[in-house]
Amino acid sequence: MAEIFRSDRVFTLWHYTAAHGNRLLLRAKADGTSPRIDLHVDDVVGLLLEPVYHGLVIRDGTSAEAQRVRTEYGISVEGSVRLQVIGEDQMRGFVVGSPLRWRADQGGTRDPSPFGPIPGTA
Repeated sequence: MAEIFRSDRVFTLWHYTAAHGNRLLLRAKADGTSPRIDLHVDDVVGLLLEPVYHGLVIRDGTSAEAQRVRTEYGISVEGSVRLQVIGEDQMRGFVVGSPLRWRADQGGTRDPSPFGPIPGTA
């Protein structure tokens, strides 16, 4: 299980929309010493997330976790979609969609995401 992203920062579910390209955005706000970090997934077909994460590890899901997502949540993990699991040792959430992308910058809380216009984030 390959780790994709790790941070000790606080991330909040910033935006999700099924009506505008099925995009997900999680954000860690900038502070005096740390940049803003946006995590972005396109083409989301399913997710299970908490509204806030105090520290975050995102990794590729295992085949057993993909089977669990199919069985318990009815979400197929086939074709070009990817299961990205939140949690180092156990699943604390997941996103099924395109590969996770992230960027760090000096943007403010209400500044647009570097991933382009996402309704409700500007």
